[in-house]
Amino acid sequence: MDTKQQPVQIEVCIEEASCAEDIVSAGANRIELCSALDLDGLTPTAQALQKTCQAGVPVTAMTRIRGGDFVLDENDVSRMRDEISAHIEAGASGIVIGALTRDGAIDTVSMRWLVDSCAGRPVTFHRAFDHCVDRVTGLEQVIDCGCQRLLTSGGAATANHGIEEISRIVEAAAGRLEVIAGGGVRPGSAFNLVEKTGVQWLHLSARRKVSGQMRNCPPQFSVDPTTSLDPGQRWITDPAIIRALREELYRGVG
Repeated sequence: MDTKQQPVQIEVCIEEASCAEDIVSAGANRIELCSALDLDGLTPTAQALQKTCQAGVPVTAMTRIRGGDFVLDENDVSRMRDEISAHIEAGASGIVIGALTRDGAIDTVSMRWLVDSCAGRPVTFHRAFDHCVDRVTGLEQVIDCGCQRLLTSGGAATANHGIEEISRIVEAAAGRLEVIAGGGVRPGSAFNLVEKTGVQWLHLSARRKVSGQMRNCPPQFSVDPTTSLDPGQRWITDPAIIRALREELYRGVG
């Protein structure tokens, strides 16, 4: 794949508006704002979105009302349409959504209703796509529903494990939408991912674990089966990860 035609862009997913300016300074070209990244991202607050939109790059807003599956009913769609309107009012330059049927196909009915609410803003179909049973057909449906962007790991646990499928998706898309590779993207293997797939956008959360400020963690709270964090740890967004990724991409195309 020819990666020298244009610079590879970096989209960073965050859940705290306070880190937005730092990650832009580190090299982020676009921000996706969510809440609850441990649930793969839910709808952020309007206040957080307004603050993030001051960072100086385009900001897309996740619209997802709960964790779990991506099957929506009429009430879900109605709530999400309201949330999309609120995102646009708060300044979002794009919207991130996704919907599947019970059989693992793209829910084109719900998607068309949701895209219609986006008032012309670019729409990203998120990694619900990776749960699609037929991604060839799914790609065409995502395009037909009016999405301009697609975030995918190629149906694998990480984008690096899904390189062959991402490459196939990029080829099938043929420039009709922007394919964004996401899922476990980190410095050290990013340029190989770009080179093998032809994607021009990489997506990552750029988080790392740090020790929290609690000096003592009571034993009864020492195990939480719903989180990957050890007691006393927390996640932070680390601009150094973005800088390292940007440097790797520059070296690769230099």
